[in-house]
Amino acid sequence: MPYSKQHKQQSRKRILQSAAQLFTAKGFDNTSIDEIMASADMTRGAFYAHFASKSELYAQALIYAATNSIFSMPKPDNLPEQSLVETILRGYLSLGHINGEMPCPLAFLVTDVVNQDPQVRKTYTKVFKGMNRQLLKHAKAYSSCTEDTLLAVTAMMIGGVAIGRALDDKATTKKLLGSCHQVAQSLLNDEP
Repeated sequence: MPYSKQHKQQSRKRILQSAAQLFTAKGFDNTSIDEIMASADMTRGAFYAHFASKSELYAQALIYAATNSIFSMPKPDNLPEQSLVETILRGYLSLGHINGEMPCPLAFLVTDVVNQDPQVRKTYTKVFKGMNRQLLKHAKAYSSCTEDTLLAVTAMMIGGVAIGRALDDKATTKKLLGSCHQVAQSLLNDEP
């Protein structure tokens, strides 16, 4: 008896969730299909019912992580745009994000993606541009920040998280994240 469409979608989601967690923690080369499937509590054979290759899964896991990130959360109707941007900055530039279950693939995979096939790099670029569009849309509601300013802010956010993840000194990591948050907020609020 064939599986239902809903069962296939749920299985695919479990694989993507496991892949996103493992790839962001260990990178492409240090994560095996067997490991991803074991984490999803599925067999290796089930992998090929959903993905043609590990590279395809990697690209799709990037998209999955992005669509389940703080940037994709729906804006509550009563929350002003400036408060939403502050919530995003605070959540993204936090120890909880660095140590979280679903860290940002833009920060955690920035050097890993460089060594992947062109489709993976194209997907990474798409996710990065999407992050910028979302943040700019919210910031433009209360600020005159430009796309160039936003590119600098998101590069600083991603870099801050990537560096914070690599540091072994919690106090320095907190200071780094706090500094990035303060400067990002200043830039987005049109302050000198």
